[in-house]
Amino acid sequence: MTAIEAPQRAPGLRRQVPAFAAVGAFGFVVDAGLTYLLVRAGLDPLVARLPAFAVATVINFALNRTLTFAATRTPLIRAFVRYCMVCGAGLAVNWSAYALALAGANWLGLPTPDYTLPVFIAFGTGVATFVTFFGFKLFAFRA
Repeated sequence: MTAIEAPQRAPGLRRQVPAFAAVGAFGFVVDAGLTYLLVRAGLDPLVARLPAFAVATVINFALNRTLTFAATRTPLIRAFVRYCMVCGAGLAVNWSAYALALAGANWLGLPTPDYTLPVFIAFGTGVATFVTFFGFKLFAFRA
């Protein structure tokens, strides 16, 4: 097998990681943007993350299935249910890291105005990225 044949035969990490990062970046914008808008509308920052995360999850599922894990043979509904299960674990990690970062900033006396929320969301998302990538790869989109 030549170096050119390898990526064509089995899509691997060299293609999946950049696609996952691009989809994740888009999902981050959706998540952070909706969180910001919901907080500006009066929701608590911890509560606002939940609907924003749910919307980003559905959008990212469609993009990841199409772009990152396009070779999957997993039926759509089964993949979506598995994806949501992995996202549940990812949300637990993501939201916990987000909440701890907010609490830590408050404990240190640092201000956390609305416009700083994307920094805390990025922290949570970064911590959860490894959990979700391998959960999607090894479970959600595995036939």
